Amino acid sequence: MVGTPPRPQFCAWCGTPLAYAPHHHEPRFATLADEAQASGEDPPPLPESVEDVMRGDSYIGACPGCRVLSHVISHHARP
Repeated sequence: MVGTPPRPQFCAWCGTPLAYAPHHHEPRFATLADEAQASGEDPPPLPESVEDVMRGDSYIGACPGCRVLSHVISHHARP
């Protein structure tokens, strides 16, 4: 069964139920490529399949139990 993974529901640190909200996320590989290009380097491109897996959905939530701000990225497996 392949589909969109469910939104996280619990704190990753203490397990308290947590209402995560969608959050904008720029994949780290994109940030690193931009930084390399700004310093004059030309990094090789990643395969599209790797970029697809690393993009994922991003969520953020503040845990009332342990008082930690959690940022979760839900990566998608290729079908």
